Amino acid sequence: MRGLSLCVLLTIPVACSPLVGAPPPDLSGFWVLNVQKSAWGPVRKPLGAFVEIDHKEPSIAYSGKITYQDEEAREFHFAGAADGKEYPMNRSFGNGKVTIRRAGDRVLDSTFKSDDGRYIETAQTTLSRDGTVLTRRLTLETPAGKQRWTEVYERRQR
Repeated sequence: MRGLSLCVLLTIPVACSPLVGAPPPDLSGFWVLNVQKSAWGPVRKPLGAFVEIDHKEPSIAYSGKITYQDEEAREFHFAGAADGKEYPMNRSFGNGKVTIRRAGDRVLDSTFKSDDGRYIETAQTTLSRDGTVLTRRLTLETPAGKQRWTEVYERRQR
């Protein structure tokens, strides 16, 4: 009987855990950059940005717009998946390929490499436990050196 009790005690936490077999949280929605809560380090701070995400695990598609002072707004988009495969991507510093991998139920790691090999951008995107904040920690390696910054996006109604 003691063996059965021990077995039940060991299996209940696993069987009742909300993470076992549950899909990762849905990132779909309209996200607005909170410029003040973000940390820009040496990179140029934008006036604002937004991104609209369509997420159906593992597929991820997004589009958005970023605006800088004294410059026209730039649109961006992506369609791919968090499956470790390479997908084409166009960045302000050139065309390249990005790989996205799930690093946890609320975390995605991505690596972009420009086709000319001069730019490598890594990002870790984390969804807050309450599902209202996306935090992106980025590192960009260029011929001129390395830059790091953090972007904070808040989920909003469109």
